[in-house]
Amino acid sequence: MLFFKIVFRVILQCLALSLFCGIALPAAAKSKMADTTEALPASMYVNKIRFSGNKAVSSDELLQIITTSPHSSFLGLGLFGGPKKPFIAEEFKKDLSLIKKLYTYKGYFFTEIASSISPRNNGKKIDIAINIRENEPSRIDSLAYDGLESITDDLRTAYLQKSVIKTNTIFSVERLIKERDRTMDFFREEGYAFFHEDSIRIKVDTVGTQAGVLFKLRLPEKLTYGGVQAVVQNPFRSDTTGSKTTFLQDSVTVVIYGRQNINPALLSKLTTMRPGRLTKDSREKETLQNLGATNVFSSISIKPDSVRSGKLYTSINLEPAPKHQIEPKLLIDNRYGSLFFGGALTYENRNLFGGAEQFKAATEFGTQAGYSKTFLSDLSEDQYEKVVPFEFSLKSSLIMPVITKPGNSYSAYVEYSAAKLPILLSTQIGLIRGTYSAKTGNASRINFDFFDFEWVKKDSLKGFRQLFKNDLASNIGIDPTDDAAVNAGIDSLLDARVNQSIRLRYNTTNRASAAPGKNIWNLDILLEEAGGIAWLIDKYIDTKQYDGFSDKDPQIFGTTYSQYVKLETKLGMTRNLSDNHQLAGRIHLGYMIPYGKAGATPEERRFYAGGANSMRGWMYNTLGPGRSNSEAAANFGANIKLELGLEYRLKFFEFLGQASGVTFFTDIGNIWDNTGPYAFNLTSLTRDFAWDFGAGLRIGSPIGPLRFDFAYKLHDPGDEHPWKISDFDPLDFTFHFGIGETF
Repeated sequence: MLFFKIVFRVILQCLALSLFCGIALPAAAKSKMADTTEALPASMYVNKIRFSGNKAVSSDELLQIITTSPHSSFLGLGLFGGPKKPFIAEEFKKDLSLIKKLYTYKGYFFTEIASSISPRNNGKKIDIAINIRENEPSRIDSLAYDGLESITDDLRTAYLQKSVIKTNTIFSVERLIKERDRTMDFFREEGYAFFHEDSIRIKVDTVGTQAGVLFKLRLPEKLTYGGVQAVVQNPFRSDTTGSKTTFLQDSVTVVIYGRQNINPALLSKLTTMRPGRLTKDSREKETLQNLGATNVFSSISIKPDSVRSGKLYTSINLEPAPKHQIEPKLLIDNRYGSLFFGGALTYENRNLFGGAEQFKAATEFGTQAGYSKTFLSDLSEDQYEKVVPFEFSLKSSLIMPVITKPGNSYSAYVEYSAAKLPILLSTQIGLIRGTYSAKTGNASRINFDFFDFEWVKKDSLKGFRQLFKNDLASNIGIDPTDDAAVNAGIDSLLDARVNQSIRLRYNTTNRASAAPGKNIWNLDILLEEAGGIAWLIDKYIDTKQYDGFSDKDPQIFGTTYSQYVKLETKLGMTRNLSDNHQLAGRIHLGYMIPYGKAGATPEERRFYAGGANSMRGWMYNTLGPGRSNSEAAANFGANIKLELGLEYRLKFFEFLGQASGVTFFTDIGNIWDNTGPYAFNLTSLTRDFAWDFGAGLRIGSPIGPLRFDFAYKLHDPGDEHPWKISDFDPLDFTFHFGIGETF
């Protein structure tokens, strides 16, 4: 929590505040510390620290402020724990004093502290017990504010109503500092731009366990904005030697040094400060956020230049970031069971036309280390082509901000990808997409894909027909002995297809506003429809007959098109139990259904289960649908998905300066069809759920935590005997490797 990180600064503030507040601590407030450290050898280290009697302050909070700490390692085995830090008696005495100061800070002036030390393991380590007797805290019996005479009654009432200090509550320096900060924020938002810490004096009188508090405020002159100037520095040479161009745009003076291509309207529209408006901290913060969101500038600062006749003249100084950026990236996991590795290279232009347009072009390639036969166990080696799976893509995007609506943008995206899959298929996909993105709040956004056109082509490799007959046909209601039906089924899978869709996505989170110790959540909702425009073309424009198609088939210009509706929701939540303990959970729900002329949904848009970021007891896309035991069938997905995951994350050591630890997890869920033997219903939900559990190692690195997960199946719906508890085998695990947390 933030308090843990700044507690030493806060304690210093507490001591400084007590000097001018007149807080007199009674003699009875002195700590009682048992001096049992004199004869201890220097080679001892701390095994355990136990607190008792502490109710107002948690043990985790106390451990954060003291230097003395217990030695920790991975599962207590001595691994990754680093060298054992020797116990230092003088440091421990200072720690007890810090605990006393922390209680004073929280209003417990009469806290008594005693400690005892017990040697263990023949004197090699010690256990420390710290007993705290908190006693009665001091309470506020009177509260007054001085210096509000010059403001209006409405403003005074609004200020006093939001006070964080109340009479008959426990006195604490923590609340005094919060009230001081609230006071500064309040008046700086009401035109008092130069109201600061020195404008506030706090007097505290204590008698026994009673405290009286007086806030004395000295309000400066109330100001409105005068001239506002935005200055773009020259990143290549000193401003005094280069040329400059000056513009007046929407009452904002824009000065651009050098020959930089920056649209003055971009700066004026993103600046919320205007001459004649009341000065507000929120306007300056919004301006900083707007300009920072462009990614055009590496440094942005706002400073007051002068005050004349009640007007504040202000400058915004901007240093451009490098316009061009090239970023390489390493890709590595084990999605198909074996090592899958590759790389990506991205070029970015952050200001293509001068209005903060962001252009990106990227290429990615990944391949498996060796050929794959993961899904081919029912075929002999002479029946199929040995496949080395690979994935290749070329991507390009252009984001064009809407200057008049900060935070909103239009974007265009194109992609070509090719892949060879372990299910004996090769694919090619081309995609063109147009999107409008709108900011709906400080932490929420709506993306509307108003144009999305995808072309998909698949080809079969040697052995696919036999794989289809053995593992796929019966899963989709085709008799594997009926050659005509098998041929028709294969043709439907391999037909070139277009997916014309529109998509609405809403995302919101409280990550930036969540208080320490509270839940942090992220919600993503997607609604997608495909085939609506294609159907209109089919019905009213392209009325020509094509070989191989009837009037009942969805096709335009001789190519099949998809028709479906899709709804998907993802909710992720985390809760920081302490600095090193975190609880995380996720819910993933999805439903899609074909409509119109379409009899099925396209497999590239379906839901899948299994893998490092899904059900970790199963390999990538090998679970489902329902109780199907065909991993090949699972690679074609399903129309309904339900997944839940829970993780407990513990960080207790560092690797290369990065926090590291272990994670314990469990996942439950599956995918189902709309109809057929693996259709979703109440019976299949309670019978065909998959369940796993496991543990993983998280090794910190500059590119994100390296993730090593070991998962075990608790309930496997595709097995004849689904429950695995009675025949649990610790060596029968599914291993996943990746970079970054699962969710």
